[in-house]
Amino acid sequence: MAGHTTVGTVAWEAQGGPPLSLYQKAGLLLGYGSILTANLMTRFWLLVSRRFPLEGKDAARHLDLEAWAPPDSQIARDAEEYAREFSSIAMVNHCYRTYYFAALMYEQSKTKTRMDKEALYVASILHDVGLFQSKRPQGEHCFTVGSASVARRIAKSAGWDSARVDGVAEAIMLNLNPWVPLQKYGPEAHFMSVGGQLEVLAQYWKVPPDDSREILARYPRADFASDSSLHVKNEARQNPGSRFGCLCPLYTFFVPKLAFKVT
Repeated sequence: MAGHTTVGTVAWEAQGGPPLSLYQKAGLLLGYGSILTANLMTRFWLLVSRRFPLEGKDAARHLDLEAWAPPDSQIARDAEEYAREFSSIAMVNHCYRTYYFAALMYEQSKTKTRMDKEALYVASILHDVGLFQSKRPQGEHCFTVGSASVARRIAKSAGWDSARVDGVAEAIMLNLNPWVPLQKYGPEAHFMSVGGQLEVLAQYWKVPPDDSREILARYPRADFASDSSLHVKNEARQNPGSRFGCLCPLYTFFVPKLAFKVT
């Protein structure tokens, strides 16, 4: 049944990103409910214990940002060009932050699974471009399908094989799910998801303060909360059965209130 196809997969994409079933809505809300509860509890603990930012032995590993510089490839440039042409500045900066925070989480994990940096970069830069499509194909019910379609077109033009193209598309579409298991979907999808949650929820305590400062200095968060909330609301209106249709009240309530600063 279409309602039981795993949300964000290639099979789900082939169905146009169909509206969520009641079961899927419940899972989505329970998943993000637990994430937001843990987020608020951690914020409260950090504030009362005055342990933010983390320092010394509590600080995570420092990331060499230059080692994770955007790939010097035509596909990377094509992805950047498309995003800058069609997305808002606030959302473009969000996509860059997603890439670097994903890289940070990958480095800190010490996983031995190899990361395809170029695939992570393309997926990160293009994951929200579907929000800016003025006209969507009939039967397309989620903006991530549109984002994946753009990524597919650019990746195929670059000569990528089908497995790599599918991997980037899934990383983009799975990004809105509460959890994206590493062993099931690979490092690009998994770390883009955890890095993206860190970015959207401003969970800067998870990474070294110096890294957060540098990332935010390069790609400021200014206007992100208000700008992204507008796009989330628009997506919810267009596709009430989508994930943003379900999550819109949570997103627009929590994200504008996240004001942790890296000092």
